Amino acid sequence: MEEKETIEIIEDIGAGGEEKRKKGLPKIRIPPIILYIPIVAIVAVAGYFGYKEFFGGKKAKEEVEVAKVVAKKGIMIPGPSLVVNLSDVNLPRFLKVSMIFEVDRGITVAEVNEKDAIIKDAIIGLLSSKTMADIRGYEGQNLLKEELISRINAILETGNVINIYFTEFIVQ
Repeated sequence: MEEKETIEIIEDIGAGGEEKRKKGLPKIRIPPIILYIPIVAIVAVAGYFGYKEFFGGKKAKEEVEVAKVVAKKGIMIPGPSLVVNLSDVNLPRFLKVSMIFEVDRGITVAEVNEKDAIIKDAIIGLLSSKTMADIRGYEGQNLLKEELISRINAILETGNVINIYFTEFIVQ
């Protein structure tokens, strides 16, 4: 049989002057590569999360913003088609408008249908108070949309109109 090397450890010298010796375990050498593996693993994991945070994080933030926009989209329902006189004094003008409402919930659809006459009256009152200069151009139409949304939302109790889309907008 092979003899294993042992390490003797001197614990202390006893009262009689004798040394107490203990036989230890055999000497084991750990290869240096085994010590480097955990260090390399830690660096790799830290590098991955660092990359994700600084480079991959922008993509994730963009995806969150897109998700918010998609979540904001509501249910489209047809709005009224109306012809109203504008309040221009010099020249009689009229506006023909058709629109689509975007509402936030399904229950709002039922309320809009139920309060159709009240909503039409509010829209006619607002449109007939406008002049040609008020509704001219993109900015004028956007201001008109905002006013219409706030007026309709004041009428609704269970939900809100998120946006209004004009499908026809003719001034003559």
